[in-house]
Amino acid sequence: MQEKFQELIKLLQLFDIRFMDSHESVLCLPDNMTLGKEIEIESGQAFAKDDPVVNEDSILFRVKYVFKFSCEKKEYFRTEYVVMFSFKSADVQKAAELLKIEKLKKIFVEKQLSRTIWTILRGTIMDAFNRHSLPPVQLPWII
Repeated sequence: MQEKFQELIKLLQLFDIRFMDSHESVLCLPDNMTLGKEIEIESGQAFAKDDPVVNEDSILFRVKYVFKFSCEKKEYFRTEYVVMFSFKSADVQKAAELLKIEKLKKIFVEKQLSRTIWTILRGTIMDAFNRHSLPPVQLPWII
């Protein structure tokens, strides 16, 4: 599987990351939120069933990321973003063939795309906290 993953990575060249949809909600303002209380972060991602979308010169993935922030077990802030990743390839058909291997596609989407977008999401979420006048919370490192 490692060889096929390396082959796939060599075939794909990322050329665009675009936020297609975003939603942020302040659900409540927890009491004493800034007085050293621990903030819990729950995150998840969902993938479009039909992905990847294969065009004659590109491959597209659409991924939804959801983050829930809680203080003392009470959710107070939620964000949802749909992000489109666009890739070019010298051999789109070969890349598409490799992505038909479910295990390989899962590894690529869950690991590679998440690692690629994580720092962008970290900045976007910091901006969201600022826009909503909330104390900032940093996303943790990906393990």
